[in-house]
Amino acid sequence: MARRTFTLNFESQSREQRELDDIEQRYESVKRNSGILRLKGEVVKADFQDLQFIADIGNGSCGRVSKMSYRGHVMAVKDMVRTSNKEDNKRIIMDLDVISRAEASRHIVLCYGYFISETSVKVCMEVMASCLHTLLRSANRLGVRIAEGYIGKISISIVQGLDYLKDHLNVIHRDVKPSNILLDWNGSVKLCDFGISGQLIESRAHTVQAGCPPYMAPERFDPRFNSDYDIRSDVWSVGISLVEIATGRYPYSHIDSEFAILAAIVRDPSPTLPMNMNFTVQFHDFVSQCLQKDFKCRPKYKALLNHPFILNSKRDRRHDLVVLVQDVLGA
Repeated sequence: MARRTFTLNFESQSREQRELDDIEQRYESVKRNSGILRLKGEVVKADFQDLQFIADIGNGSCGRVSKMSYRGHVMAVKDMVRTSNKEDNKRIIMDLDVISRAEASRHIVLCYGYFISETSVKVCMEVMASCLHTLLRSANRLGVRIAEGYIGKISISIVQGLDYLKDHLNVIHRDVKPSNILLDWNGSVKLCDFGISGQLIESRAHTVQAGCPPYMAPERFDPRFNSDYDIRSDVWSVGISLVEIATGRYPYSHIDSEFAILAAIVRDPSPTLPMNMNFTVQFHDFVSQCLQKDFKCRPKYKALLNHPFILNSKRDRRHDLVVLVQDVLGA
């Protein structure tokens, strides 16, 4: 009688188990620091009941955000509900792990501490003025176009923030979009929302479903690459975000359904900056490099930071983001 053979995908199973073990280790690590706040060089053990509510800031995909204070220190507190859903809990743990380890970067939103209970996680962060998505909507409402000089300053901070995640934490963001890029009243630009960030293994990510599809790179939808991609998928997301900021609208906004948008991302030529809006050659080229369809042709962060568009933006003294934030949000 012929012997029947069975094929088991041990690699997939072991990778899944490693990921579960990693999440459990991260949870135990962050749980130990629950209730510890770091405020202007002072480390204090606090109880959440000691925080005073000031006002609601808003509701996002990750939970409710409120402005609160502790002993005179004003902060934004993100309240995330814990459930039995493993993916939800994984997002919460990853967000906490990354934001609590990235305090040395001025391009990552600052975390003062957090409170973990059986039913919720409350993350205490610095108060920011707005996200780029809201800033852009306000600018559109006022009939204001965000000048290339300001976009250059924003681009520097975005790429430096992503480069920090890669170099210091070995992490890929995977959800770069205008709503996850924050600005404060001093003109600082910072990345936030690391719930679906991924640990890089040999510089590559290995999770298929993660991110906001309209900003995801073509290779993320290609079965040949969608479980084995690298930081250049975030470079695509940067390019899409910059086109949106520069033109005032998402580049695929003329397409009705999300499914059709995803098909266009994979099938159609990459978006470009309009030729009639007087952008510099350097800005056109920077966006074009970010939006190369073949991810192997896309530059990584160090190359982007040495691109003429970024170098010129660093030398630019005429465009101060403080002015942009005050003009648009203070109007």
